Amino acid sequence: MRTVLLALLLLAGAVFPATILTRADQASIDVALPVLQRHIPDIKIIPADPTQWRALIDRGGVDFLWAGAPVLYESLLREGYLAPMPDVPELRQLPERVGNIPLKRVVNGSVYYVVYGLLGYVIGYSQDAAAKAGLQPACSWRDLASPELARYYLKTGSKPVAVARPTKSTSTAAMMQLVAEIYGWEEGWRYLASMAAVARFVDSSGAVRDTVKRGEAVFGPMVDYYVFIAGLQYCIPTDGTDILFDPIAVPRGANMTAATTLTRVFLTEIEKSVVDRYILPGNPALLDSPDVNQTKAAVLKQHLSRLINAKVLAVPPEKSAAYYYSFIYYYEATLVDLQDQLTSLWGRVVDAYYSGKITQSQFEELWRRLGAPVNYTDPATGQVKTFTYQDAVAINSKVASDPTYRDKLYQAWREAARARYQQAEALLNQYIQQNAQQTATSATTTAPSAAADTGMYLALAAVVLLAVLATLFIFRKRK
Repeated sequence: MRTVLLALLLLAGAVFPATILTRADQASIDVALPVLQRHIPDIKIIPADPTQWRALIDRGGVDFLWAGAPVLYESLLREGYLAPMPDVPELRQLPERVGNIPLKRVVNGSVYYVVYGLLGYVIGYSQDAAAKAGLQPACSWRDLASPELARYYLKTGSKPVAVARPTKSTSTAAMMQLVAEIYGWEEGWRYLASMAAVARFVDSSGAVRDTVKRGEAVFGPMVDYYVFIAGLQYCIPTDGTDILFDPIAVPRGANMTAATTLTRVFLTEIEKSVVDRYILPGNPALLDSPDVNQTKAAVLKQHLSRLINAKVLAVPPEKSAAYYYSFIYYYEATLVDLQDQLTSLWGRVVDAYYSGKITQSQFEELWRRLGAPVNYTDPATGQVKTFTYQDAVAINSKVASDPTYRDKLYQAWREAARARYQQAEALLNQYIQQNAQQTATSATTTAPSAAADTGMYLALAAVVLLAVLATLFIFRKRK
């Protein structure tokens, strides 16, 4: 009966065209498309930036959502863009959790998105490129923000870290948010700023992988399966990582017959095929299936063990979604758009510190100012505000839904950051000048003191000499 039902569903699905919106890379699309076409011949897969998804769903004709960070799906759920997923046996059989990782997002008894693949956040690198550059592997987020990488840039003129723009990559956005979760808001933005200063920005997470593979950057934060595909080495960040749930979901307004077929296919055939791409299936039990490549499954089992034993923060997607849009546009406005100014300033600060022109406390203060959240004027209220975590949460919904407000806010953030960098540079110049003057003053006061000491020694020597001569004269006279 179950086989007949599935056949009827697939037959019904074949009558209708279907459209999938995705964040998957082209290689994954190429693998999935023939499988999907066996069930729905007239199917389209549309890759789109995460910032475009709401408009595309609003336009209609989207039947399924595939891949991307959970924060994107959580944002869509909050805004009413997702429909409950069809209640099919494959969905019911999926375990609720893997370790502390939930595989289903359930609201009021309905599943709104489900994990079909698991992706860990890692720092990928080429061992040969790192050795050639004379750099140790970066094995923490803090390593990617290290002044040592700025020194490498100053020496070579080459930016050592490849980073996807968070507005273009949901996985990169999640990784950058993770830095703020690990270190706290202000400290996190300090590291994000110094990391951005030495970053080669690209437009997709796949481009991060390719940039590192070609040796155009030494390190790159990326999802784990990229390192296996590209033959790169990797570190699981020691200061904390997370596991990206690669979800599937059904948007509102979808053709539910097509959505039902796609749900069943993704949780069976597609989920098994992801092993060939070195992607952990949402149900890890599939790694023991005779239908998957056991050599690749063995690699994934070992990697899964490393992930589970790592410092996994398991940040709830709903928390990340609460400030997702504010975060990605603020990052873009203050770090990407003004990168030239940021890179120049951070390079000068690092050079001044290592050449002894500023003290350690002055260096730390300048580094703090580099990433300190800006003060800006809210274009909606005219109120002067600071971009705190609470502020990011408060304005997130308006940033997501009001393009006019977002554009004005973006400009306000960018100009506030520009002014902050100028102020930091002025402070750097002031520190350098003050320290140089103190050194000169110290040298000036030391010189007379040395001369006085010399005069005193000469006078003492003269007295001693006169005493000796007098003694000799008296001694001779007595004789």
